[in-house]
Amino acid sequence: MPDTYLPHHDPDVETLVRPRYLAGPGDRESVATAFAPLRGSRWRVTAIGPYLTEMIATSPCHRIRVGYRPDQEQAWQVAAALDPFAVPAWRGGFSRATPPEIIEAFLGQLADSLHYDGVDDSTGTFVSLEGTLADANEALSEAGWPTSRSDGHWLTRSGDGAVEYDVAPLVDPAVELAADVQRGFSWRISPSDPDVGWSAAFSSCTPLHLIAAVNGAVADSSPVVRATDDLPHRVVARALAEQAEVGRSAAEARTALPTAVELLADGDGLDAAVAVSPLYLAGPGTVERAVASLTGQAGWRSVAIRSGRLWESDCQTVRVTYLPERTRDAWQITALAGPLGMPTWRATFSYKTPAEVIGEVTRLVAETGNNAMAGTEYTSPFQLDQRGWTSLTAGVWTVFSAPDPKVKLQHNSAEFGRYEELEGQAPPSWTLTTGIDDRFCAWSADFTSGTPSYLVTAAALTAVDPAPVIRARRSLPETHLPFLQVVSPGTGRADAARSGAAPASRAALPDPVGPLRTTTVERGRLR
Repeated sequence: MPDTYLPHHDPDVETLVRPRYLAGPGDRESVATAFAPLRGSRWRVTAIGPYLTEMIATSPCHRIRVGYRPDQEQAWQVAAALDPFAVPAWRGGFSRATPPEIIEAFLGQLADSLHYDGVDDSTGTFVSLEGTLADANEALSEAGWPTSRSDGHWLTRSGDGAVEYDVAPLVDPAVELAADVQRGFSWRISPSDPDVGWSAAFSSCTPLHLIAAVNGAVADSSPVVRATDDLPHRVVARALAEQAEVGRSAAEARTALPTAVELLADGDGLDAAVAVSPLYLAGPGTVERAVASLTGQAGWRSVAIRSGRLWESDCQTVRVTYLPERTRDAWQITALAGPLGMPTWRATFSYKTPAEVIGEVTRLVAETGNNAMAGTEYTSPFQLDQRGWTSLTAGVWTVFSAPDPKVKLQHNSAEFGRYEELEGQAPPSWTLTTGIDDRFCAWSADFTSGTPSYLVTAAALTAVDPAPVIRARRSLPETHLPFLQVVSPGTGRADAARSGAAPASRAALPDPVGPLRTTTVERGRLR
């Protein structure tokens, strides 16, 4: 008999699970997920063993080694030294059942530390003892986990009692490393459930910003995806109950909104124009609005192609393509090094991207001309924090969240070759996504690393512009209707939307002087 009543469910269906420290290791691909921060950054990842089930990752400088040995109790093992031939300065690792998202956060911070040393001409960030325990435990404190002290140990427990995090007194590193037992920092998670129970331990001299990365990932309240068959009954029951509650709350909220039938039935018919908001759920709009700046700009020419339409600048170094039969990349903006040169950057927009977002990007492209086409390397768009956006970094990913949390801009800082991105062999550096909830994406836009930063910023800010936009009732996406606000076209802000006047947030955003090269410290990864 199971210890918890479990509603009927499909064991192969994926579900959202939290807290993530009870999510277990997931499927076999979880090993590749955990190693992801080390790939593409000149780390060497090699499969070894008679069945190639073990993996070893070596840093470019050979001072850090990360190993995965599934037959060991501590399957994940990490060792770092100041010299490739020296005794490790610190060691540690995770058991096999550790959720890969937690290991990924740790390895991402570790890779960032080594990268920072190379950029800043430093030699020891990855073995630094700077910082305080308060900094390392900040995430747990903010989560409200109580801490007690006894016999020199600091013990922190989660609210449900499933997690015990222990900080032991500092001991002689030589003695600790010789004993091959890491006692400085240790985590023990839900030992009563072997399917999700895991442990982790690191030696006393492990840098505190790496310990902070583990604590931040353990305390992260965002859910992770798992197949229900990989989880114990009580965890599945908890996840299903939580999702049912979310569904009930969403249904109650929707009852106060007009239904799709009510929206379409009200007014002067399906062809009547209405002013709607938010913009990011308004649907694609018209092609003419998306390219209005190009058709009105001298020198740009438009030609019909087999699957759509192409607009090209007078210097033949910028091309805007509309391919209505595609979904992910219906709109493409490509910059070339010269009329016969290779591409330098590319921006793509999915089919349902609002024309106002594309129109703002094409307007800036048309106005800046050749100055924008050279491409500038950068690591972060600017001015978003001045508009109320927040950012969160985990491993190689940084997510910028708008004041409306349904709009997010994701940045992948992993190092790939420019042409790997352009040829689709590597993920884009920037992805702008919008939706109704975390599982439904209304539309997305991708930008490769050479895209001028003000174009990325302009697309993000336009997506959250509060001004209503004009649409024909017939063109409104049916799935978005309950979440749209309809404003009478005869009132102030709706008149601005009808006239197509650009609000303040859609003004041109010039790039700062010179390329913007933010370090990992400035991105807030290292304390």
